[in-house]
Amino acid sequence: MVNSKEPNAADWDLGDWEEALTIHVGTAFACRVCGNLVMVTRGGTGVLDLNCCGRSMEQIHEPEAKRSA
Repeated sequence: MVNSKEPNAADWDLGDWEEALTIHVGTAFACRVCGNLVMVTRGGTGVLDLNCCGRSMEQIHEPEAKRSA
């Protein structure tokens, strides 16, 4: 089933692709196996595929309460 909140990739324009492929400074990732943490210190455009302990690292999201402060 397709998520109705996300536009169909075939309908994306250049701006949509740039936003989807932008790597933002301050984005953090964690390894759920060993606890290793990685934070992006130089942003850019591309694909970031971080792996640790043979698994993909998960992006850490800031709690909702702290974002609005």
